[in-house]
Amino acid sequence: MRKLPQIKARPRAAQIFAVIIAVIIAVSMALTFGVIFVLLRLNIDTITAVVTSSTYMGIFSTVIGIGIAAYTSTKMLSPLVKINDAAKKVSRGDFSVRLEEKSIAKEIEEIATSFNIMVKELSNTETLRSDFVSNVSHEFKTPLSAIEGYATLLQDDRLSKEEQATYVSRILENTSRLSKLTQSILSLSQLENQEIVLQQEAYMLDEQIRRVLLSFESRWEEKELNIDLALEATQIYGSKALLAQVWSNLIDNAIKFSRPGGTLFICCGVFDGKVVVRIRDNGIGMTEEVRQHAFDKFYQGERSHSGQGSGLGLALVRRIISLSGGTIELLSKEGKGTEISVFLKNEPVKAA
Repeated sequence: MRKLPQIKARPRAAQIFAVIIAVIIAVSMALTFGVIFVLLRLNIDTITAVVTSSTYMGIFSTVIGIGIAAYTSTKMLSPLVKINDAAKKVSRGDFSVRLEEKSIAKEIEEIATSFNIMVKELSNTETLRSDFVSNVSHEFKTPLSAIEGYATLLQDDRLSKEEQATYVSRILENTSRLSKLTQSILSLSQLENQEIVLQQEAYMLDEQIRRVLLSFESRWEEKELNIDLALEATQIYGSKALLAQVWSNLIDNAIKFSRPGGTLFICCGVFDGKVVVRIRDNGIGMTEEVRQHAFDKFYQGERSHSGQGSGLGLALVRRIISLSGGTIELLSKEGKGTEISVFLKNEPVKAA
């Protein structure tokens, strides 16, 4: 959760009004006694002096009190009016509005600061929502257009069997891509609405990683990658199915973006009481901009051009790791490769 910025010390509204009242009372009493003293020195009888001084001081205090109250109310109510106007603009979809955060009262300043943070977060959420809809539409449109195009070409009776086989193969490829995209979106949506990992069990993590790696054997052999493993016997307690998705996505990316003849390094073990998994390649790496957005939904940097993808893999990985009570770190340098480290607790994860 985002923390509020530090706010300079400001008096609270109750303190301001208490000081105003105290000042009015103190000044009124001082002036009252002062006038009584003067009148008595002028040989005016005590009762007359008291009545006269009280009358004038009552009028004076009332005028001064009304003036101070009006000024203070204006100073304190004016920001509330602005907040109300700003809230109306936000309700109409205008997230560019911002409030002046300086105020004589601490409560008003805190409200203005919180309001600005809220509007900024709403603006970011709206941007992400728009981008999400746009990206989903684009990701679905591309394979659907390809399927439609090849299906149209297949209607030509003059096509050779080789051409027909090629077009059918392209249709199947795009159908598979569409199916995987749909499954990824559904999985991510389900995980984002899930707060606890179910079906946790104790199992050997190193064996799971070996099995996942073997499932990609044809791909890393095709690229002639050197596989460097340092998998210590490591038992972990967690969701076997979900964590298998994590290693599958990370290894898939590492192979995809490795250069032919490169090295894929994978290690796991227990360090400082945590289960740690590191996957490193010496492939094309990422620019700083791509690295900063690597876990965003549907984000695909320039390096994604070297393979098919939907931009949901790392978003799924981060959500699963978060649900498992762990953290993930990504280090990458363009042209040097990428290293991803996963840190997991070796204990059952309970609901927050």
